[in-house]
Amino acid sequence: MTDWSTLHSPYTPPAQVFGAVCAELGAYYTERGAKYTKSNKRIIFAFERVRCEIGLRSSHSNMAGEWVNLEIIPSVFAIDTSGMERKGILITNERPVNINVVKIDDKQFAEIVSVIDGLVDKARSYETREGAASLCDDSNNAVYFARYFGNIR
Repeated sequence: MTDWSTLHSPYTPPAQVFGAVCAELGAYYTERGAKYTKSNKRIIFAFERVRCEIGLRSSHSNMAGEWVNLEIIPSVFAIDTSGMERKGILITNERPVNINVVKIDDKQFAEIVSVIDGLVDKARSYETREGAASLCDDSNNAVYFARYFGNIR
């Protein structure tokens, strides 16, 4: 794990804190089979029928020593996009999660991992009939899941 205390100075630039957190998350999930794209700060989990992407963003209003925002943005995409609108994105009810990482430590890192794991597990559940049924109120989603499970409305 990272020695987070090196980032706890009130003078540490927020971009450095955010970058260190993203790099550590990328390394953590790469070891577990995900793909991390450093250039756009995205962790990608590919399953049989869906792909879950966790975007990592920050804020322009961060304040050194007081607030460094880590925004966790979940997106779920269909692997097979034929017949779908919106480039295969599946409409879910998941919203971004914002966490202040200015004084991050191992405990908070574990909490962030827990949030991401929960989002990924939910995305993985969309590969089952029961999970897919929870998303079929949207016509775009229904087109996709009907391929695998028939009409589940």
